[in-house]
Amino acid sequence: MNEDHETLLFCRLAVVSAERGQPAGRDRFLILAGISATRAGWPAVAARCHQLVTARAPRHLLNRYPSFADALRDPEFEPFSRQVRRSCSPERAEHLLAELGRFPSPSASGEVTAEHVLELLAALE
Repeated sequence: MNEDHETLLFCRLAVVSAERGQPAGRDRFLILAGISATRAGWPAVAARCHQLVTARAPRHLLNRYPSFADALRDPEFEPFSRQVRRSCSPERAEHLLAELGRFPSPSASGEVTAEHVLELLAALE
C-alpha cells in the first residue's frame, strides 16, 4: 500500500471520527494522515492536517513544529510518531472503513490525488 492510499484512508477515518463526535480519534487519524501525506510528497495535505490538529488542540505536541516535515526530522518526535502509527496500521484503517461501509473513493480518474484528499478534509471545517 502506498502513502497516497494511506493518506486517503486516514483522512476518511478522521472525517468519520469527527462525524461521530470523537475529537481524539479525529486528531489521531489526522496525525497519521499528515505523516503519510508528508511521505507521499503532498505538503498541502500535510499542512492542512497540521492546521486542523493544532487549531483544535493548541497544547498538542505538533504545535512545537511548523510542519509535519519538521516534526518528522526531530528525533524527539519519533517516539510519539511510532506510538501513533502503532495505534492504527493502514491495513487496520482499511478494515475499519470496510466494517463501517465507508470505503474511500478515489477521484473520478480512479487515482488518489492530493486535491481529492483536500476536498475530503474540507468536511472538517
